[in-house]
Amino acid sequence: MRRLLFILMLVLALPLFAASDFTVDLKFLPQEGVHSDSPDLAPSVLEKEVRIAVEDGRGGDDALAIGKGTDDDDHAFAIRATTAVLPYLGATSQDVAKEWGIKTSDKSERVLTLRFTRFFVEESNKALGSVYAAEVKMTFTLAEGKKLLAEGAASGSAHRYGRSRSDENANEVLSDALKESLANAFGDSRLQTAWASGKSAPGTAKAKEPAESVEQRLKKLDELLKKGLITKEEYDRKRAEILSEL
Repeated sequence: MRRLLFILMLVLALPLFAASDFTVDLKFLPQEGVHSDSPDLAPSVLEKEVRIAVEDGRGGDDALAIGKGTDDDDHAFAIRATTAVLPYLGATSQDVAKEWGIKTSDKSERVLTLRFTRFFVEESNKALGSVYAAEVKMTFTLAEGKKLLAEGAASGSAHRYGRSRSDENANEVLSDALKESLANAFGDSRLQTAWASGKSAPGTAKAKEPAESVEQRLKKLDELLKKGLITKEEYDRKRAEILSEL
């Protein structure tokens, strides 16, 4: 009985040992002395307006989750943002682009879509303080109307030694990693070539045209027969093929 009571007390006490979440109020705090990345942009790129759009491709059930860490007793805890992550990424990307001289406009038909697949920071507790490591990854596409001009991927990383559970230190490494990833994206040579020329970069997948309906295909087939461009036998065979797809 005493043993059972002792086990029960341990189970009830477990939540007391669990480390609480570490929340971060996201702010853009790049450390210029550590990461001063900026892309070399061609003058022709700076002349063209673009609309910057962001998407969240991180996955997971918790949209506010941005990392993980360990405390003095090596208990794991989650690192979460206090506000939505995507608006922060969108506003920061816009501000950084403008800082580099890029003209942005919400009305531009040319759209650069940044899809963030990772925005993550890890805090590893040490004897004195903590080591912070951040990683940001994204894919990007540049399109004008339905025309896909360029696509690619970029990433950035940063690490720093600092105080335990420091909102400032977490923001510093996340900001440096974010800025580096944006510099690598905007500095992509294929992106810049397509941006300047308005032509699809070599190797860029073409945007798929919407598939025609059965009715549209049959109508075209009828027109070909009326114009005498196909025989009645060819018409019947092709018509049977189209109808078999229903």
